[in-house]
Amino acid sequence: MLLADLKRHAEPLLSNDAASLWDIGDGVACLEFHSKMNALDPQILEMIEETVAFIPQHHKALVIYNEGSNFSAGANLGLLMFAAKLGGWDEVDNIVRAGQRAYQDLKYAPFPVIGAPSGMALGGGCEILLHCDALQAHAETYVGLVETGVGLIPGWGGCKEMLHRWTQFPKRPGGFLPPVLKCFEIISMATVAKSAQAARDYLFLRPDDGITMNRDRLLADAKARALAMIDGYQPPEPPVFHLPGATARIAMEMAVNDFVTQGKATPYDAVVAHALATVLSGGETDITETLSETDMLALEHVQFMQLVRNPETLARVSHLLETGKPLRN
Repeated sequence: MLLADLKRHAEPLLSNDAASLWDIGDGVACLEFHSKMNALDPQILEMIEETVAFIPQHHKALVIYNEGSNFSAGANLGLLMFAAKLGGWDEVDNIVRAGQRAYQDLKYAPFPVIGAPSGMALGGGCEILLHCDALQAHAETYVGLVETGVGLIPGWGGCKEMLHRWTQFPKRPGGFLPPVLKCFEIISMATVAKSAQAARDYLFLRPDDGITMNRDRLLADAKARALAMIDGYQPPEPPVFHLPGATARIAMEMAVNDFVTQGKATPYDAVVAHALATVLSGGETDITETLSETDMLALEHVQFMQLVRNPETLARVSHLLETGKPLRN
C-alpha cells in the first residue's frame, strides 16, 4: 500500500498547505505532512487538532505517515528565527503551547494513533512519535531529540514522555535517580538512534513497537497495527511523576561542569544543560511530591522560552539554517 497510489483516485478528507488527512480504508485515516522537510509549523499543529476532532465522527483509527524523504526534520526553525528577529515572543509562546496541546490531544484521543516514521524523525518529529499509542517504524529510521544542538530543549512534551518511559522501564536500575540521569544523557547529548532497532535501546521505540524492513509495506503494516488496536481501545492513563528535585539537578550540573572544564562542552552547553536538568529533576520539588503531566509541560515551557530569548541560542539557530551545521558557541 502506497499513499501515492491512493491519492491518484481520492480527495483529502481535510487539507491545508502543510498537511492532509486521507481515508486509507477499513475505518483508518492517514495524516500526511507535506511541508518542506516535513518541518512542523502552526498549520500542521492545527491539522492535528482538526484531525482529532474529525476522526471519531467518521473513522476508528489514525496512522501518521508520509512518503517524503524524512518523516519530519522537527520544528520549523526558520519561522522561529523570523519571529525572534521581530521580537514576536508571544508568537513563539503560542507555538510552544499549540504544540503541547496538539500532542496531548493525540495522546488522549478516543481512538488508537499509530506513528509510521521513515528517514529522519528529529526534535518535534520525534516528540510526536513519543505521544503515539504505538509505532510501526521503517528499519532505516533515524530518531532523536536534538534540540540542545540549537540551544533549546524539547518543549512539546518530549522530556516528560522520555522520563515516563525510563521510569516505567522494567530493566532500569532501581531508585528515582537512574531514569532521570539516563534521560539527561540522551537528550543533552542530542542522541540520534541510527536505526529503528537502535531506537529501542533509547526507548524512542518501546519493546513492542514494530519494525518494517520494506518501506513499501510500511503503511500497510501500520494500518494493520491500527486495526488490531481498535476493539476495546482505551486512551492511556495520565502518568504522575515523583522526581528528586535539587538532588538530581546538582548531580547533572556537576557532570556538565566537568565536561566544560575538560573542554568537551562549551559554557553555553552548560546553560542549556542547566535548563534541561531543571525540567528532568522536576524543578522545585522533592521525591515526596507528585507532579502531573501539566506540571511537567509547564516546566518545559518556561525553560524553552527562557532559552529561546538568549542571543547564543539564536546564533545557533541562525548558523544551522545558513550552513546546515551546528555552531559550537
